[in-house]
Amino acid sequence: MVAAVLVLAFVPSGWARLAISGALGSTLQLLPVLELQGTDLTLAATVAGLTVESESTFYHDGLRYQSFYLAGRHGTCDLWGKAYFHAQEARYRRAWAHLETAISAGILRISAHHWSAAAEYTSSDKDKFGPWPCVNAISWNEAWRHIGRTLYIEGPVVGYDWSGPLKLYLGHPPPNPERFEVYISASSVLKFEDAFGPQFWQSLVGKIICVRGTVKDVRYTDPPAHSVPQVAVSSASDLVVGSCCGLRPGTTCPGPVIPWYRAVEHVGETVSVQGPVVSVTSPAGYRRLRLGGGATVPNRLEVYIPEEHVPLFQARFGDAFPGNTSNKTVCVRGLVGTGPPAPDGVARIMLTDPDDLRIEPCCEAALHTGSLFIGRVRLAGSPWTFTVDLSDCGTGLGFLQATAALEGYPLCCGLRLDLALAFSQCRALDALELTVSGLFLGCCGLTAEVGITVARDAKVVTFTPRWPRISGCITVYGDLVWRGSSFAGISIFGWGVSCSVKGLKLRLVTALDPDAVEDVTDVTFYAHEFEYLGLAYTGAGCGGGTVASSVEFWFGAKGSLFGLQRVRVKLTAPLGGGIEFEVNGQWNFAKADPVDWFNVELSLSF
Repeated sequence: MVAAVLVLAFVPSGWARLAISGALGSTLQLLPVLELQGTDLTLAATVAGLTVESESTFYHDGLRYQSFYLAGRHGTCDLWGKAYFHAQEARYRRAWAHLETAISAGILRISAHHWSAAAEYTSSDKDKFGPWPCVNAISWNEAWRHIGRTLYIEGPVVGYDWSGPLKLYLGHPPPNPERFEVYISASSVLKFEDAFGPQFWQSLVGKIICVRGTVKDVRYTDPPAHSVPQVAVSSASDLVVGSCCGLRPGTTCPGPVIPWYRAVEHVGETVSVQGPVVSVTSPAGYRRLRLGGGATVPNRLEVYIPEEHVPLFQARFGDAFPGNTSNKTVCVRGLVGTGPPAPDGVARIMLTDPDDLRIEPCCEAALHTGSLFIGRVRLAGSPWTFTVDLSDCGTGLGFLQATAALEGYPLCCGLRLDLALAFSQCRALDALELTVSGLFLGCCGLTAEVGITVARDAKVVTFTPRWPRISGCITVYGDLVWRGSSFAGISIFGWGVSCSVKGLKLRLVTALDPDAVEDVTDVTFYAHEFEYLGLAYTGAGCGGGTVASSVEFWFGAKGSLFGLQRVRVKLTAPLGGGIEFEVNGQWNFAKADPVDWFNVELSLSF
C-alpha cells in the first residue's frame, strides 16, 4: 500500500477513481533454511494516455527497492522511462528514458541512461554499452606517482621472471629502477594459465597489457637500492591483453618530484622526494625518518625533524607521529643536503614545517569515482540500423561506441546476409558479425545458416541447419592463433548443439575451456564443470495461460553418478484467477550439503 500512496499522491483527486491493476508476488525459500526472501508489488494506472507504474520490493526489514515507470505519447513521439531508488538508504540509483518517432528514413530513437555509481551498472548494461567506462587508467611510467591507489595500468611487456611466483616487467627489464612490475603468486599462476594458456607469459613479451590493482612500493636493497611500483593480481579478469580503456586522472604535483633513491643525485636542490618510511628513530635532538632503506643502504634519504618542532607535526598528523609513518609512503619537500646529523655521503632533508610533509604520494590525483551518463541515438530503417553512444563521466560528453547493422540483405541464389560492425573509442573496430542464411543443403528442403563473430576476446563460428518444423544449431567456439604475423591455426574452446520441436528445446554445451565459453554464451560453469545439458518446455496450461518448465544438468570432475555435478529445475504454471505458481531449485553434488536453494513463488495479478 505504500507504493499506491506514492503513485496517487501525484495525481489529481478525480483520478483516484481510476482502476489500478498490478501484481503481488512472494518468494519463500524452503531449503536449505525456511526464509521469506522477498515480496514484489507492482501497481499500474493509465491516466489521460499516460501509464504510471510503481514497483516495490519488500524484504524482512521492510521496503528496500522502489522504482517508477512512466509511458505515454506526445504528438508523434512515444516516450517511456524508469527511475530506480534505494528506499532504505534514501538514495537514487539509476534511470533511463526513451523518445521514439517515425521519420522518412525509418524509426528514430533517442535514449538517455544514467547511473549514480559503478555498483549500479549491471551485466545487461555491460552487454549493451560495454565495460564501465569511468575507470582510472594510467601508463606504466606514471604508476610510481600513485602508490596506494587502485587503478588500471597499461604498458608493454619487456620481460618476465618465473621462479614459482611470476613477475611481468613493463617498460624496462631489471635492474632498471624505472620499470613497473606485475606480480602473480605461485598459487595463482595456474589460474592464469587456464585463462591464457600454458606459460602464457612467453607470448606476452612485446605486447601491451592492462592490469587492475592497488599500486604498492616494493624495495630492492641490493646495490644500487631502489623501489619499483608493483601491482599484485590474483584473478585472470584483472589482466587483459591490449590497452586500458578508461580516463586519465588529473594529476597535480608540487613541482619537481623524485624517488628516494635519486635524492643523493640532487644535493643542493629544493625538491619533493617520495619514498617508503622503513624506520623511525630518535637520535639526540631529532626525530629521524629513513626513506628507502636502513643504515646499510647508502643511497637512502634521512629526514630530520628537530624536537622543538615535533609538536607542530603532531598537531597536524596526530599524537602517534612520527611512529604512524612507519611502512607508509611519504612525500617530503626541502633542500637536499649531506653532512651532520646524517652520516657522510647520505642525503638528508631538515623539516621544520608540517606543510612540507605528506603521508601519501607527492602527486594528488583527481580520480573519477562518480556517475555515468550515456546518450544513445538509434536510427532503424530497412535494411540498415545505426547506433551511436556518447558518454560523460563528469568530464564532458565524448564518443563511446557506434554500431552499424545490415539485416536480411538479399544476395544471389536465395541467400541473405546479416552484417554488424561495432566501433569503440578505445579500440576502433571492436567486433564484426556476419551471417549468411538460406544456404541450400541439396535435398528435402534442407537449408543452413552460417555465422562468424570476431570480437576482441573471442571468435565464434556457428552452423545452423534448418528443417521443416525442426531447427538445429551447431556452434563452435574458438579463437584464431597467430605466431607473429603468421596464422598458426584455430584454438577450439568448445561447442554447442541445440534443437527444438514445437515447444520443446534441447541444448548441449561442451567446454574445453569453461572460462572462454562463459565469455561467449549465457551458460555459467562452476569449478570443475565442463559440460551442460538443458531441456526446456513451453506449452498451454490446462486452465489457460502458459506452462513453462526446464531442467538443467552440469557434468564435471567432481560429479557423482555419470559425472553429474549440478542440477537446476524450474516449473511455472497458472492456477487460474490471475494466480501463478513457480517452484525452482538447485543442487550442487560437489558439496557435502548439495542443496543450494529450493524456492516456491506465488504471484497474483489483479
